[in-house]
Amino acid sequence: MSKFKLTEDQKKELEIAEQTVKQIQLLKRMQCLKMRHKGMSNNDIAEILSMSDQTISDWIQLYRKGGLVRLLQWNYKGKISVLTIEQLKQLEERNEQKPFEKAAEAKEYIKSEFSIDYHLHWVQKILKKNFNLHSKKRS
Repeated sequence: MSKFKLTEDQKKELEIAEQTVKQIQLLKRMQCLKMRHKGMSNNDIAEILSMSDQTISDWIQLYRKGGLVRLLQWNYKGKISVLTIEQLKQLEERNEQKPFEKAAEAKEYIKSEFSIDYHLHWVQKILKKNFNLHSKKRS
């Protein structure tokens, strides 16, 4: 494990950024730096943050190469839906005719109509993103 120490200016910059950043993923990156500064191993940090040790290593390298600006770049665009525009329209029309009671019902509809077997989590995201629908909370 290579040494990693933050200067006083870097620590102050990190503290200021922590107060303004709202994305949990970016906060984890900053926490990673603080833990490494305190001498923790990548494996220990990974366990605490529920990440892989390779991800921790990648974040440290990002910071070393480009500072906090580089570390806080968030380029994730999300998963592109496999459903076509026509399929999304059909899903919306089906929901207008008879609203889905639960995301599981929409999941089964997608599987039977389009032969795509999404994880329930992705069906919930599709419904929320495309139709602003939320699955009902369980009682």
